[in-house]
Amino acid sequence: MDLDKTFEFATNLDRTAIEARLEEVRAAADSLLLADVAQQLNGIAGASGEEMGKRIAAALEALQGSGQKRLIALLELAELNLRNL
Repeated sequence: MDLDKTFEFATNLDRTAIEARLEEVRAAADSLLLADVAQQLNGIAGASGEEMGKRIAAALEALQGSGQKRLIALLELAELNLRNL
């Protein structure tokens, strides 16, 4: 997975797109052995917006100081779009 690509900043993502971003972060965290991040995002598909928000916040907290800018940006993008659920 190429984590250096730029991504489109969108504020109109639907549930499917949000969940796709979260799955991308989960898979990357898994491959980078960031178990605490991957665990927060496991089984998140279909969760309520409130639950997603809590788990995204926990994943962001776990990534603090990690230098994983792309993962942080993807999580923030998903978080920004939770209002669309």
